[in-house]
Amino acid sequence: MRFIVSLIDPATFVLAIVAGLAVVAMMVQVSLDVVMDVLFGTPVPATLTLVAGYYMPLITFLPLAFVERLESHISVEVMTQFFPARGQKHLHGWIFLFCCIVCGMLTYATWIEAVDKFHIGSFSIERGIKIVNWPVRFAAPAGYGLLCLLFLLKFIAYLAGASMHPDTRNRLDIFKNDGGPNE
Repeated sequence: MRFIVSLIDPATFVLAIVAGLAVVAMMVQVSLDVVMDVLFGTPVPATLTLVAGYYMPLITFLPLAFVERLESHISVEVMTQFFPARGQKHLHGWIFLFCCIVCGMLTYATWIEAVDKFHIGSFSIERGIKIVNWPVRFAAPAGYGLLCLLFLLKFIAYLAGASMHPDTRNRLDIFKNDGGPNE
């Protein structure tokens, strides 16, 4: 299992970096679009299409596994906080399987959609500019697929009575305090 995690962690990190770069590129393009429109009356062509069709899907789907790897997804424990510790552990373990199944179905559905858009050569037109948009369709199956694999590993770790924390979380926990003199 450590071998699989050693493959997942770098892939997860790379997808998160690509999503971060998409945020920066989107901020630069939108800012440039506003400045060009105000100063020269000519906005940057295709900004709306690129923001909605490229940047947002990359920002939304690619870092899903990274956020789960850091265990930073939002969780609300209205009722489960009152369960005994053992009950919470088993509930969380089986939720990993449920999430794996849901993410697997989302991976399959978005993959079919992405392949379909690839085959037809999907594109958008804004202000007379043709923008090919099928490549970004693969962001959703990449994000969901990696998240599905991560949930599967967490479920297997639950069944084996192991934890994903001690051995693997430290690699991606880039905000971890290194235990230096300021601690």
